[in-house]
Amino acid sequence: MARIQPVLTRTELALVDQMAELTGSKRTEVIKNALAVYHWFVRQALTGGRVVARTRTGEEVAIETAELAFLEGKGNRLSPEELGLLAKQLAAASDPIEAARIKERLTRGFYGL
Repeated sequence: MARIQPVLTRTELALVDQMAELTGSKRTEVIKNALAVYHWFVRQALTGGRVVARTRTGEEVAIETAELAFLEGKGNRLSPEELGLLAKQLAAASDPIEAARIKERLTRGFYGL
């Protein structure tokens, strides 16, 4: 069986080395564990699992796939009127943090997430 070596940047290699040193494990184990976490995250996203993420504004948002929201009838798609109101609020917002929060709500409301 052929071995597959991931192509890592210098920075990524440095992080792998640091993690291996901190945990007292081999570099290959660090990479395997990172891939396992990545696989879990992708599987959760594709099967409709919920993942809590932090936006640039610091607000925590539950991310779920659009397919799951649609299938379960939980879609939060906003009406054109509601989207219009949010767009007006975004245009009037003077605080960049508030504008980012409104833009996030606008995007999620448009796609129904």
